[in-house]
Amino acid sequence: SGHDFYTYNHCLDVSIYSLGLGEVLGLKKVELEELGLASMFHDIGKRQVPIEILCKKGSLDEAEWASMQKHIDYGLAILNDYPNVSDAVKAVCFEHHESFAGNGYPQKLSGQEIHPFSRIVAITDTYDSMTTQRSYNVPMKPIDAVKMMTEKMAGRFDPEMLKAFAAVVAKL
Repeated sequence: SGHDFYTYNHCLDVSIYSLGLGEVLGLKKVELEELGLASMFHDIGKRQVPIEILCKKGSLDEAEWASMQKHIDYGLAILNDYPNVSDAVKAVCFEHHESFAGNGYPQKLSGQEIHPFSRIVAITDTYDSMTTQRSYNVPMKPIDAVKMMTEKMAGRFDPEMLKAFAAVVAKL
């Protein structure tokens, strides 16, 4: 179905961007492998969000938004069924909508309370969403997306990681 194709491509893109950022940040090979897995599965819970909400044109109402936010709970439940999935992979699934400034969801974590991999995926997930054609938005140019993230959305992201990501995008 359409949303599976978008979600698959989105997760693949987020994984590629996350690995690029992880490399620039100096992560070791074993950490990059775990980050690759974590970023690939960050949105696995969207499998249980109704398709009409995932692909809705226009903004979501309050009930639809609440349903969409549940993808992190669904994702964690799916990953908890697999005993060999690491805590880091689970953290990324559950924390990638946290905000560095502390006003994200679900736990309102801030700064260093958020797993480093979750901070990476928060950046790459947002960037890919902004630069990809979707049912409800026109894609932004990479440089415009980074500019918006650094100027208008800066509190959401780890500032050092965002600066490193901006440098990665500048080379693309």
